[in-house]
Amino acid sequence: MFARSGRITWPPSRWQSSQRGVAGVAAVAVVAAAGVFAFSASNAAEIPKAAPLDASLVPVLTNATSSYPATPEQTKAAPPTPLAVKQTQPAAFPMPMRKVAPVFAFQGFPDTAKLWLNGSATVAGGRLVLASGRDKAGSAWAPTKIDPSRSFSTGFSFEITKISDGIAFVVQGQSRTARGTSGQGLGYGARPDTGLPRIQPSLAVEFDTWVNTFDPADHQHVAVTRNGDITQHLAWKDPGFSLYGRGVVNVWIDYDARLHRLRVYVSKSGLRPAKPLFTKSVNLRLIVGTEQAYVGLTGGTGITTVADPVTSVVAWNLKLR
Repeated sequence: MFARSGRITWPPSRWQSSQRGVAGVAAVAVVAAAGVFAFSASNAAEIPKAAPLDASLVPVLTNATSSYPATPEQTKAAPPTPLAVKQTQPAAFPMPMRKVAPVFAFQGFPDTAKLWLNGSATVAGGRLVLASGRDKAGSAWAPTKIDPSRSFSTGFSFEITKISDGIAFVVQGQSRTARGTSGQGLGYGARPDTGLPRIQPSLAVEFDTWVNTFDPADHQHVAVTRNGDITQHLAWKDPGFSLYGRGVVNVWIDYDARLHRLRVYVSKSGLRPAKPLFTKSVNLRLIVGTEQAYVGLTGGTGITTVADPVTSVVAWNLKLR
């Protein structure tokens, strides 16, 4: 990766004072400069070329259309298979939020990524895999907590291979082991009438691919929820494209603490849209109720989803403003 180090050995010489001393010094300087140039050029030629891009990551880097077709719901259970992801060193690629100095930044997720992982969440093949297979729920919390009374911007890229409930960005004051239910709970929530685990206090931005009876529409949606209650949507909208089975989805979320304003942007390209998908007025400090909050990503799959869905994240960063 680096050029070989070298050392220049100067030939010994004797200089004598004469009327031509100045000219002699100038001649030596010219020879020395030529030698340094020759050394630099010869060593630069030995720098190896960068290794070719791992073909397994090309669809992620270019937001290429996934080869997985949209598949209708199947109710017959099938044994899950292991995540088929090539174990390679994650390659660098443009992240959703480029021009910031983030509190943390993951351009791919190495095995040593310092995240608090719960449930089905794991790191594999340079990705943060939140759920793989049927009836799974996983959560991953960043190593650094944030002050919910401060403004922040976060960006992440995710991919859902097949229809499988969805993924959520969550700010919460519960714990680093917090996790909700699988399926419709998306790894962060549950229906309040079930008594099942849900993360609270919390604010979540969910990306829901599965239609439930309590959802605000009969199709996929992006929505804001509170305290893990998946039945109450504070704001929601259809992104206008499929959230699953069509490659990587890029997300940008801005929170303005002074104006108590949350803005959510979603795109299939690496370019942030000029206008947000929606804007919602929320007081994050009041909702979370703590001076330090965990920020993370959760995901869930259900029993009746298509066999072997994979919900994963390929990049994530966050900056306090």
